[in-house]
Amino acid sequence: MKLFLSLVISTVFFIANADAQKIFATRNGKVTFSAPNDEDVTAVNNEVTSRIADNGQMTFSLLIKGFKFKYAEMQDHFNDQYLESTKFPRGDFKGTITNLNEVNFSKDGAYKATVSGDLTLHGVTKKVTVNGTIEVKGGKPVLTAKFTIVMNDFNVSAKAVAEKVNVEVSCQYQ
Repeated sequence: MKLFLSLVISTVFFIANADAQKIFATRNGKVTFSAPNDEDVTAVNNEVTSRIADNGQMTFSLLIKGFKFKYAEMQDHFNDQYLESTKFPRGDFKGTITNLNEVNFSKDGAYKATVSGDLTLHGVTKKVTVNGTIEVKGGKPVLTAKFTIVMNDFNVSAKAVAEKVNVEVSCQYQ
């Protein structure tokens, strides 16, 4: 009976460890957005929380008020009139690397990655697909991506500023 119990416990332990995933995280990822053809309309948020797992699951979360602008007046308009950061304080993304078979988290190198998931901004959630790069250095991934979002897709009336914004993401994980 002891042998049987030991065998069952060993099997459960082995299966649990075989399915274990490696999760990388950061609390100081960077998201920058800018209006095309207007370098004054640029903001940076260096307090992005993100997790990425070697099974392809990925999340990003940031406070809208964390975006810093060149001019205080722009920051006020952004938070009060456009993104309404008191009413909608967070931006979030939850998705999956769709070409996970092309990314090796255990081998240093640069890998093209395609991520699909749900982007929530201004209380609106939309499906997005973004191409980027995951560079593994010393066993830790660094993610970079560039994409464009249409503000009206998220019910943000920003015609006076920019109908589209370019977004750059950079996260170094631990």
